[in-house]
Amino acid sequence: MRLPIVLALALCAPTLLACTTRDDDFLLLRRVETKGPSEPTRLVPATSNDSEALYVRELLANGFGAELLRTYAMSKRFAARTFDVRTTQTTIALGAPDFMAGPAPERSVAIGWWRTGMAADAPVIWIDDTVPSDKRSSMDDVVSGLGEALVDVIYAGSPCRVAAPSPLRRGYVEFLRVVGAEWRAPRLTDDRDDLRRRSSYARVHANDAVRAEIETTFGSSGARVVTERPMRSAWQMMDDPVVVATVLYRLASSDLSRTMADPAVYLPFLETRPPRDVHPALLLGAFRNFQAKLISAWSRANAAGRPPQDLIDLIGAYADAYPAERAEVTRIYLVTTYGVTAIADGVRADVPPDAVESQLAALTADVLFGRRGLRDGFRYIHN
Repeated sequence: MRLPIVLALALCAPTLLACTTRDDDFLLLRRVETKGPSEPTRLVPATSNDSEALYVRELLANGFGAELLRTYAMSKRFAARTFDVRTTQTTIALGAPDFMAGPAPERSVAIGWWRTGMAADAPVIWIDDTVPSDKRSSMDDVVSGLGEALVDVIYAGSPCRVAAPSPLRRGYVEFLRVVGAEWRAPRLTDDRDDLRRRSSYARVHANDAVRAEIETTFGSSGARVVTERPMRSAWQMMDDPVVVATVLYRLASSDLSRTMADPAVYLPFLETRPPRDVHPALLLGAFRNFQAKLISAWSRANAAGRPPQDLIDLIGAYADAYPAERAEVTRIYLVTTYGVTAIADGVRADVPPDAVESQLAALTADVLFGRRGLRDGFRYIHN
């Protein structure tokens, strides 16, 4: 006797749903040896007894790895819907990256009897586990790989298709590392100590990239001259990725992460529209709420032909996108940098705290009311 069609579909539903592509799915491949150096890079699915693949899957299934994977997925959806950018499945490859020795070669993916090519410029997140384990961290590789991929998506809608300036790119990745070092980790895959051992983790928390710097120079006679400055110069700060990471970390740790923008900002990031009267930001959580706002502001500035060249440009793009948050964004930036880019030498940190606070409050008001700009503290060198 034949089963009724409805009953048959009901019995098959679990299988069909299990095959449905999830928003945060990824393809995990392993690079294998080829017959010769001229052969295309050969990638195969990671096997069930591949210990590194098993660990990477665990990192991406729970904790910060999973949150970052979802952030990457929503950023690709935003780029596809907003800028009509073609996106592909998230692909992670274990092994030595194939672009290290020069231009990326052709790639071949083998899944059982099925063979296909992969474009040389197809986005691949590489995790190089050929490096000795005492010199690498799987968690660090996951965070940095997804962070770099996120920046690539942010710039995908740029008419010039330019890459992010190095301090912004590296600073954004360092910011993600600091967040990952503090994210509640799964019980069996706690790699946070590997991220906390990075020097940038302590420097971000201590605001060390902004504070006093000892500069060593040599005079005309060759004598060594040591100068201790209360603050680094504006130029040095803009070139330091740790300063970028520190400001982004403080923004993300503030009430801005819970401040919701207009619902239209979030809709391109979501797989489906939220229920009526439910704000889209509530579906993302605090971390991805801030990420969605930052990615949207950064991407739209790129698409408008105004790609941020440094941290000040990025802060300006964010404030322009969300005017209601301008005051708090400006305050956090000036407090973090002690106003060095707004006034020459900034506000000294070695004076009583009350004096520092009052000077920074006055400086913030001057900037917000247009009496001073965030770049007024730069010292230009004239020939």
